[in-house]
Amino acid sequence: MIPQARPRRRELGEVPAAERSALRAGFGSVLAAERAALGWTGADLAHRVDAHPSTVRRLESGHRRPTTSMVWRLARALRPRGTIRDRVAVDQRLRAAAGGLLVVSETRPNRRRERVRAELEAAARAAGGPVVGDQSERLGPLVVAELAREFGTWA
Repeated sequence: MIPQARPRRRELGEVPAAERSALRAGFGSVLAAERAALGWTGADLAHRVDAHPSTVRRLESGHRRPTTSMVWRLARALRPRGTIRDRVAVDQRLRAAAGGLLVVSETRPNRRRERVRAELEAAARAAGGPVVGDQSERLGPLVVAELAREFGTWA
């Protein structure tokens, strides 16, 4: 029996042409506009999210689907001095631009964060505070920790 070669990573993540144009027009253009507003190059942004410059280039051109964790890393990088609300606003704008093409990681830590996020939202509703998830968008990893730091009474 001849062993079969494993598919290369790039082949596993290949984005079809129709999705590529939608990603480029939506997510890619929003990301590029946010980056350009700060006067950063793709390499500058990549350095701030601890990724390779080709990752940012592929996200902006629609050749790579964004993941929930990458979107949150981008939001944090694009608002380095912003509040959690600023970062969540960018996160949700990027998620809305990606639409149904956003890749959601279903790992145990992500499920736990989603459960804690839901508990925080319930506590926020009960206290009359801001309810972040009313837009039905899933928040990225690490949002829950930052929400808990900002609204310590709910954590």
